[in-house]
Amino acid sequence: MATHLYMSRSSLSSKFKKESGVSLNTYITLLKLEEAKHLLLYTDKSLSLISSYLGYSSQSFYSNTFNKYVGQTPKEYRERT
Repeated sequence: MATHLYMSRSSLSSKFKKESGVSLNTYITLLKLEEAKHLLLYTDKSLSLISSYLGYSSQSFYSNTFNKYVGQTPKEYRERT
């Protein structure tokens, strides 16, 4: 993304945070989690498949990240919503 905008990665990150109030990494994580919530609610795809589709290195990292930002595990989210 930075290369496409002719910026260094650090410049892009700094400018993004200054303009949005959130780091670029956090923003990308939040977008991924919104997609995860949609997939959990409207598909029967497994947690493993969703994790892989969203580019997480492991299902446990995906579950921990989901829990950190959403306040429940992906399985709990699917069952309670």
